[in-house]
Amino acid sequence: MRKLSRGFTITELMIALVLSAFLVGGVVSVYVANVRTSQVNDVMSQAQQASQISFQLLTRDVQHAGFTGCGNMISERVVNVLRVGGPDWWAHWNQFGGVTAYSGLQGYESSNTAIPSFAGGGVVPVATSDAIRMMYGRGVSASVVSHNLAANPPLVINQNMAGIVANDIVIGCDSKMAVIFQVTAVAGNNLSHAAGIGAPGNNSNNFGFGANGVNIPQTLTPDAGMIVPLESMAWFVGTENGVNSLYRVALVAGAMRNEIILSGVEDMELQYLERGGANYINANAVNAWEDVVAMRVTLVMQNNAQTPVSLNMRTISQVINLRNH
Repeated sequence: MRKLSRGFTITELMIALVLSAFLVGGVVSVYVANVRTSQVNDVMSQAQQASQISFQLLTRDVQHAGFTGCGNMISERVVNVLRVGGPDWWAHWNQFGGVTAYSGLQGYESSNTAIPSFAGGGVVPVATSDAIRMMYGRGVSASVVSHNLAANPPLVINQNMAGIVANDIVIGCDSKMAVIFQVTAVAGNNLSHAAGIGAPGNNSNNFGFGANGVNIPQTLTPDAGMIVPLESMAWFVGTENGVNSLYRVALVAGAMRNEIILSGVEDMELQYLERGGANYINANAVNAWEDVVAMRVTLVMQNNAQTPVSLNMRTISQVINLRNH
């Protein structure tokens, strides 16, 4: 007797299809989640790598801030004879004097009306982000062979390995003082620093300290005297073409130039630790910039609409210890 073969019923097929749909849906969900996690990890890995490079550059500037070339010179012993005004933020080493002297370092709190526009760079800082500026002697130094204010040229160095040219702004220093001035002419190892010419030019040749804070004519001594180029720069978050980026504006060949250090930065928060202090404080709470011994930097990366991540994952911090304070 022949046996009849029997297939699946409609009900059984429908149940099988539903179970298969659940199974495939679960696999797809896991796959999509893994792809998203991989994308987020890639984004954060790239941000971490880029921010580390930025922190390395910022650390270099911060740790050099205040260096005159001749030891740790206090702010009150740095004379600035440049012919500059208030907007020339890059030239003010010791604008206020006393406990509020910069000592080659000053931070700006967000929304502070005292934040300069960093004129000359072309990018305006974001008002809701902190900023910082630094000044220091950099590069190869040249020893002072002789310095005679009555001679022409007045200053002779041993060699011009730093490549100092006319109109360069430099720091000269010895065991007693340091002075910021502009070189007005260079002939081999002979440097001139005439007053009243060039841009910005020098106000005078009064390199020394007199009574009641009045500067007097004084020469740099060959004993430990040296000349080193001046580095002056600021770090801030600015906006260009609708994109926020971390910028470094620096004095290059007598002009201010901007460079993008890290693109896609939403905010930079800076806090400072003063000598003897227990907590990091904002810039507007610093009592004396010369007493700042460390700085905490926090960068917040912008969120990507296609690959959104939490604020905590976009926030990167680092502490930088100062060397010359």
